[in-house]
Amino acid sequence: MQEIVKISKHYVYSGNSFIKKYKYSGMFIILLLFIIIYIHSHNRENSNDKKMITSIFYQPLLKDTMNWEENFKKLQQAHIETIILQWSKFGVVDFMKKDIWLNNILSYAQKYKINVVVGLYGDDKYFKTLENKNTNLQIYLTNLYIQNIRQAKKIYTVAQKYDSFHGYYIYDEIDDNNFIEKKRQKHLKEYLQRMADSIKELSPHPLYISGYFSQHMSPSNYAHMFSEITQRKYTLLLQSGIGAKLVDTNTSSLYIKTFSKEFNGNFIPIVEGFTFKNSKIQAIDFLDLQKQIKLLKKSANTSKLSLFSLRYFLDKNLFSAYLSEYCKLKE
Repeated sequence: MQEIVKISKHYVYSGNSFIKKYKYSGMFIILLLFIIIYIHSHNRENSNDKKMITSIFYQPLLKDTMNWEENFKKLQQAHIETIILQWSKFGVVDFMKKDIWLNNILSYAQKYKINVVVGLYGDDKYFKTLENKNTNLQIYLTNLYIQNIRQAKKIYTVAQKYDSFHGYYIYDEIDDNNFIEKKRQKHLKEYLQRMADSIKELSPHPLYISGYFSQHMSPSNYAHMFSEITQRKYTLLLQSGIGAKLVDTNTSSLYIKTFSKEFNGNFIPIVEGFTFKNSKIQAIDFLDLQKQIKLLKKSANTSKLSLFSLRYFLDKNLFSAYLSEYCKLKE
């Protein structure tokens, strides 16, 4: 007679072989493993979905009295990873006149593990200059190049000391109206390529640039033009056009889908967190923000979204609703 020894709750040993004590125990264990893997994967996807806005714009103004420690604490609480300073010099106002401005931002950003992309020079007459068809665009862009490189050098002198420094933002927004002509596109491409090459010599940090559309070019033509002038040397951020009421949601979705396909992921849609009411600009209602977030995430098939801007996001009602909806499960 063979010796039978109990090995575990589910198995016995008979001679030289294991015998399953319960017929379906093996199938149950396999099924349980599949359930655990599915739940873990589903929770991880939900956790990633909670990270709705991953970057946010900020327009520096002289009138601002920013408590950067408090603001970065809020951004961390909202799971926002990057802040984009739209400019460091706007017109004649140079925020880099004193190093303390950028030192302050970068040091608190580092404390709260937030990346900072620093904008270069913003010409306060940029859009009017472009709209003037008599503008010598080549000369104008050459002057912008000089201003931008000068600003980039100032920035890097301070920023190189901080791990929170994450790149440069080019203020010059590229729309689908002022660059329809091939000649203008040629000058723009030369300007952006020269800029990219010069900044690469300064530091290896990435370059960012943004655009907006108002249906003067088809989605495919606009996306192709943007691809051609940037030559994949820039990370592109594209405004939804919804907050500014330039387009409806269907049109916005079409442009976002087209750009997402053209740029293969090196592309970040911008949620416009503002609206116009009674001729005044103000923070968007949370439900409208939520609709815009869902639309852009679905259209772009991306985990990255940017928001314009910090000024509206810190609206008490909007910020509170955002935290309640998207940041319940803090990682």
